[in-house]
Amino acid sequence: MTKPLSTEQLVIPSSVDHIEKVDEFVERFATALGFDRDALADIGICVTELVMNAIVHAHKEKSDLPVQVDVEQHDSGLRVTVRDHGPGFDTETVPDPTSPENLLDDHGRGILIVRAMMDDVQCTRLDDGMQIAFFKRFVPK
Repeated sequence: MTKPLSTEQLVIPSSVDHIEKVDEFVERFATALGFDRDALADIGICVTELVMNAIVHAHKEKSDLPVQVDVEQHDSGLRVTVRDHGPGFDTETVPDPTSPENLLDDHGRGILIVRAMMDDVQCTRLDDGMQIAFFKRFVPK
């Protein structure tokens, strides 16, 4: 991926009270880049899902653990990275939420949703957490 044209970062405590702040932060950045309403909705759903997972699953809502959200403008689109400091997980061994035994589970769909809505998703397990980045291409008007 090319060097970003511009970047911004937001760091929040692990509290669901800060989800709206994250959504507004990313939406403001993506709106300034010219994404349409549908793309903005998709981006908002995905960043909210990833940040919620970091807060609830990775950090168990321990507000002293930060969640970092980076947004980058590229020539061809927007990259959003969500970083937590939890135990991490192997994205290849996450149970398939579409399999019959998991259809009624009320969790386990985050990565599936993000992969379905975004153009590229990269999950990286770090020594001290997870970093999940997604990329949304600009659609020429």
